[in-house]
Amino acid sequence: MSSVLTAALKAIALERLGRQSKPFDEQLLSLFRNRAALKKSYNDLRTNHDGLKEKLRNSEAATRRAEERLEAIERLMAKPEAGYNGLVYFQLRTLWRAANEQLKGFADELRRQQEERERQRQIQRCQKDRDRRLEDLGDLIRRVKGEADRINEALDEARGNLAEATGLFAFLRRREYSREVEKLQTEHAVVRQRIEELFDRRIKFENEGWPAYEGLTIEGRRAINVAIIAFAHHLCAYFSENDVANRAREAVTLPIQDLKYGSEADCTNLIKRIQQLLGGLRDQRANARNVKEYAAEVRRQAKYRNELETVPLASSLANVVPAISNDGQPLPRADILRDEYWDVYDVFLR
Repeated sequence: MSSVLTAALKAIALERLGRQSKPFDEQLLSLFRNRAALKKSYNDLRTNHDGLKEKLRNSEAATRRAEERLEAIERLMAKPEAGYNGLVYFQLRTLWRAANEQLKGFADELRRQQEERERQRQIQRCQKDRDRRLEDLGDLIRRVKGEADRINEALDEARGNLAEATGLFAFLRRREYSREVEKLQTEHAVVRQRIEELFDRRIKFENEGWPAYEGLTIEGRRAINVAIIAFAHHLCAYFSENDVANRAREAVTLPIQDLKYGSEADCTNLIKRIQQLLGGLRDQRANARNVKEYAAEVRRQAKYRNELETVPLASSLANVVPAISNDGQPLPRADILRDEYWDVYDVFLR
């Protein structure tokens, strides 16, 4: 008896101990969970902090480079003999930006035209699909209406037979004709409801709006980017006199103290020529007669990194044959993508 009592007391004690330890275990588990969450948050904050420090270092380095460049320009411009050299330098940088703006305007115009063409093609496809569905629905309505007419004729005949079934011995025939009339009336009602549903569907088809335009296709963006490359090449040819295109590229990639443009007279003549070229820049879209031919050659040789990429690989255009000028002479060769003329990568449609 005492052993039984002892076992019972032990069981009760263990049960109480289990009830007491259960909340403690849950609290301990919760603490570990909170610790893991805090550790993750700490690591995220540390990563973010390191990234901000790197950005700050880069910003400070960029600021130092800008200050050094400004100081170099100030020292250079302080020398009277270097003044004209500085004027040419900034004229060339202005020319580079103007060419970039021309490319952007050209790209915007092409984008609007391409979006309009693609939207019209989308509407035409939707209209063709709608016409096909309406034609199929019209055929179905005619077939169902023909079935309704057939049932209606049979119903008129059954009603006529019922009306003619008179007399004492026509009871059985009247009951049969009555059942046939009820059956045909039910069938006719079902067919009429089907016709109404089909007409409702037709009205719904006719009132459908055009689907939303989701933007330029990859093929459309590729076509525009190819045209941008061709027009950028045309601008290189336009600015090829006095090597202005290459000098403009040097002006945006090299410091001013590394560039020399000759004597005061040389600089004056070059400035005049740059101004003349800038004056005719806005007319280059209308004068770019060889852009289509060059674009066709670029399109033929262009290769892309993958099926979703819209900008050709620079290496694939290394052997593109320059277009022919209006006087029959080959236009100067320029590697638009590799040399990033006119900041063309900022203009491309992605």
